[in-house]
Formats: sequence, C-alpha cells, structure tokens
Amino acid sequence: MSGSRSVSWRLMSLATRLVIAIAIAAALGFPVFVWSLARETIEPAPADGIVVLTGGEDRLPAAVKLLQAHKGNRLLISGVHQETTRKELLERVGGDPSLFSCCVDLGRSAGNTIGNAGETAAWAAENDYHSIIVVTASYHMPRTLLELQAVSPKLQFVAYPVFPEHVKLDHWWNDPQTSGVLIAEYGKYLASQVRVKAATTFGLTTAATPNSPTIEHGSTAPIHANGAESAGASSK
Repeated sequence: MSGSRSVSWRLMSLATRLVIAIAIAAALGFPVFVWSLARETIEPAPADGIVVLTGGEDRLPAAVKLLQAHKGNRLLISGVHQETTRKELLERVGGDPSLFSCCVDLGRSAGNTIGNAGETAAWAAENDYHSIIVVTASYHMPRTLLELQAVSPKLQFVAYPVFPEHVKLDHWWNDPQTSGVLIAEYGKYLASQVRVKAATTFGLTTAATPNSPTIEHGSTAPIHANGAESAGASSK
C-alpha cells in the first residue's frame, strides 16, 4: 500500500509542478502578446475579397471603405444576426447603397470566431478567391488569423486591424477595462492554440465548415471560373 501511495504522490506532485510551469509560461507570455498587437493600420494592397467579423462598431465602416476603394471585389460580413436586415446594416455603416446592394454578402452561419473561419472558407471557395483582407479589432486579430489559417492554409490573409476606443493599447496597464479585455482575449487565444495544435497533431477538423452556409448574397451573384452563377447565389 505504501508503495502505491508513494507513486500516486509523485504523480500528483509532477502534475502540480507541470500546471504551475504552464501557468508561469502563460503569465510571462501575456505581455509579449499585448506588445505584438498592431498599433496602426497599414494600407493593404488589393486582394480578391474582404471579410469583416461582426462584434465592434468600428469594423463595418472600415470594411465598407475598403470595398469602396476597390481593395476587394466583394465583402463578406461574417456573423450577422438572423434578424438583422441588409437595410439596417446600410443605415448603420453608410456608404454607397448600390455598392452595398451589389457586392456585400451577409454570412449568417457563424456564431463565434471558429464559425467565422468556416464561413469564410466556404465563401472564398464559392468565389474562387485566393487572397482576403481581414477586418477585425487589433486585439482580436491574432486569434482570428490563427483560426482562418487553420481552416484555409492555402489562402493568403492580410490583416487590417481597427482600434476600438474603449481598448487603450498604449496604456493598457493603467486601464482596468482594457486589461480585462486583453486578459480575456489572451486566454481565448491560448485555448485556440491548444485546440488547433491538437487537431493538427491528431488529424482532426480544426473548425466546422458548413457545407451549405447561410449566406445572403448581394444582387450580383458570385461567378465561378466556368462563368456560371453559383447554386445559392440568389439572396436567401
């Protein structure tokens, strides 16, 4: 009995030390994560398409401006609520109504960043896109790119971060709200790292890519390489 207890104690002690080591490594990595976040936006080169993730007021206007500047052929707004109409979005962000009606697609399948990645993959495949500008908050960009690249490793993603007023990156240690947002996002980023690494190691699917995503297309339907409109091209 004493021998088995000794082995159990050693295993518990080893597990405890391992947990402490992981916690210390995670804590030391947090300042590095914050330091690595973009502090300014760099004008992107034109890409095939533009994807913006819902969740912040600054994201949609920035994405629409990129579309108006011909930085992409179409814009996907990923994660739109089922009850939000195209008209409501246009009133919220402004811009050219004809361009919004023509070339903006509304993705209604995604409920989180993993879903955004799956929705983006399906949309890019439908349009035969190879390069995509990604618009989301600066603090959310690392996890977004991680999820996108895990699902679509052959696509080129160009980050276009925006900077919410309530997240003060330059003085985050003096602002409790900013610190809270960054700590929460860092935790989600680490969880995504572990999940993607485990999925890659064991050959699992990194994200649920819907076979028939709920995408409400603009009036100009996506065109495949053979010139035919896609099967679900009309607005749903």
